[in-house]
Amino acid sequence: MENLEVDKIKLIKKDEIFGSFYIGEMEVAINVRAIHEVVNLPEKIIKMPLAPEYLLGVFNLRGLIIPIINLKLLLKLEDFAISANQKIAIIDHEGAKVGLIFDSTSEIIRANQEVLNEFKYPGENGHNIISGAIKLDSGNRILQIIDPFALLSIENIPQIIAQQSKNNKNGKFSLHQLGNRKKCISFSINDILMGFEISGIHEIIKVPEIHQSPIQNDLCLGVVNLRGQTVPVIDLSLLLGASRSQDITGEEKRIIVLKIEKELFGLLVESVESINTYDVDDVMAIPLLSKTRSQMFLGCISIEGMGDIILLDYNEVLSNNEIGEITQGHSKFYNSNSQLESQLSKNKLNRQAYISFKLEHLFGVSIKDICEIINYSDEIVSAPGMPSFVKGVLNLRGKLLTVIDTRQLYAMGDSKPIDDKTKILIFNSGEERFGLIVDSVESIITVDEDKKMKVPSLMVQRVQDKFANDIKEIITFKQAEEKDGVLVILNMEPVTSRIKNSIAA
Repeated sequence: MENLEVDKIKLIKKDEIFGSFYIGEMEVAINVRAIHEVVNLPEKIIKMPLAPEYLLGVFNLRGLIIPIINLKLLLKLEDFAISANQKIAIIDHEGAKVGLIFDSTSEIIRANQEVLNEFKYPGENGHNIISGAIKLDSGNRILQIIDPFALLSIENIPQIIAQQSKNNKNGKFSLHQLGNRKKCISFSINDILMGFEISGIHEIIKVPEIHQSPIQNDLCLGVVNLRGQTVPVIDLSLLLGASRSQDITGEEKRIIVLKIEKELFGLLVESVESINTYDVDDVMAIPLLSKTRSQMFLGCISIEGMGDIILLDYNEVLSNNEIGEITQGHSKFYNSNSQLESQLSKNKLNRQAYISFKLEHLFGVSIKDICEIINYSDEIVSAPGMPSFVKGVLNLRGKLLTVIDTRQLYAMGDSKPIDDKTKILIFNSGEERFGLIVDSVESIITVDEDKKMKVPSLMVQRVQDKFANDIKEIITFKQAEEKDGVLVILNMEPVTSRIKNSIAA
């Protein structure tokens, strides 16, 4: 009797419990120890650049970025279309989490060794996603067993473990070396929001004429002239694995100029969206499914009103080999000699970067004065009894923001209709936060203090009569090959005083 009980216990220990799912007409099973949870297909899925075909994208699950794998594509099934009623099984293996798309869930199955059949594959590394089968109902019902270990061992996916292991105890990606609070400029590539930390951006310009050049390669579109310095332009869409940009002169297109090594490079993007402040402790790890340019991806931040933004490391956009390939033998295009390098280093201390925006004129404000730039929000609540230029207040991530109708503030007449170009420039004044509504944000302009040209005093006087002491100065500048432009630079301190005094009156 005792021996019988022992044998029974041994049999129970050999039993395995599986969750079963349908992929089309195929029924599959996964050991429940590997199933973290089952969730609905999310409304927002971020398409990842440089990803394998079977990666549908990634999504934000309570602060953790999860890749979604289309098993139909991975298993080369014919019908691999995605529908809203499908489910995602979150698989957790050794701390790495991935989502698998299923058409529907089935049931929980307890299987013993008599119904379990293990598949053997030739070769030392012959691990396969389908590791075996469960035969039920005398073989009339067969479930294919998916092995999570094999799933995480296929090409490119092992990096998930390395990436997600960087999460700290709060489940966030640790970037303490970058400091606590950072600003990023977000931009759009193939409908994906991406961003660079602002300190790495030299300038942002509209797309001028791009010239053919001997430095061109598969990534380089050509060169532009940036105030006498030749800058190669890289198609960022192509670099990230998408097709080459067809229309490079669209109204929303911009060139983000970075300084890598000792050279300036321009990255062509579809549009520049906004400037956002984020806490590095809120950066979420991205589980990368591609080894290609994996060092470029720093993580993902979630911004209220915008969604998820993929942060890129500007130092890793191009490899040393690519930099050498583009620049080698063409130093004359970069004017790179020791005398010029010395001069550039000297001038860097005298440069000022301005965010330019449009109202009736082209205005500028020092990039140091702006905390954040966001899209216009319909959630602004009107504030009764306030001056007419106070649009209302906005709750931005738990802090109230006084929103100013800038056109009303400066008596520019009726406000321009709100559209997708309308932005709010956010700045601090002591403990208070203010936002200026502007028609559009144009670019970032870098001006050498010793080269800027001041506008004739008569014109300055006419503008200052309208804007009182809010105007710091009016200068002309040359951006790329465009004709000289006029930039009206606001001094934020008197602007703030004007707003506070009017509200207090």
